[in-house]
Amino acid sequence: MVKIKYLERPSLSIWEKIFFIDFIKGLKVTFKNLLQKTITTKYPYEKLTPPKRFRGVHAHRVKDGNEPPSFSVLEKFMDIETGESRCVACYMCQQACPMPSLFVIEAEQLPNGKKKVKKFEMNLLNCLYCGLCVDACPVDCLIMTDIYEMAQYQRKNCVIHMEDMSERGKDFDRRRLKEPDRIWIDDSERIKLWGQVKWS
Repeated sequence: MVKIKYLERPSLSIWEKIFFIDFIKGLKVTFKNLLQKTITTKYPYEKLTPPKRFRGVHAHRVKDGNEPPSFSVLEKFMDIETGESRCVACYMCQQACPMPSLFVIEAEQLPNGKKKVKKFEMNLLNCLYCGLCVDACPVDCLIMTDIYEMAQYQRKNCVIHMEDMSERGKDFDRRRLKEPDRIWIDDSERIKLWGQVKWS
């Protein structure tokens, strides 16, 4: 049989009862931050630019001459023109995803023996934004952008298509491809929001 041990509530001294010492101790953090500047932004009138590594809505990189070495190997079997999505329909993103049903990927075999992607759709209502699909992509096609405003009035508008993803990828690379891959754009931006970090 399990014995339950009860602890007695500590009794307060007369001074603690009169002057609410415990209450004042609890408000110490509040008093400390009462006159400091807040870090809350006035959204939607004030919007912060997320870090480059932010996991926002998905996009496709296009064939533009900046492909990784793995793309040149797979390109021999694909029919991809310059400016088109560099997706090679390997289905690695779908296999890595915890919710693989959110992907609809279709490719067709052309008369010349090469393959061409005809359809690439993602239903973002099922997406966890975990980024596993991005890590699995062998040709650095699927990326996550800094766009976070994706609310829609209809469910069908939450399905993103390959053409839209390619345009979004071009825009993201134009704005941020050469930016250092770090959490904050620069230290002044971080200090402005969070103050100077004091390392112990």
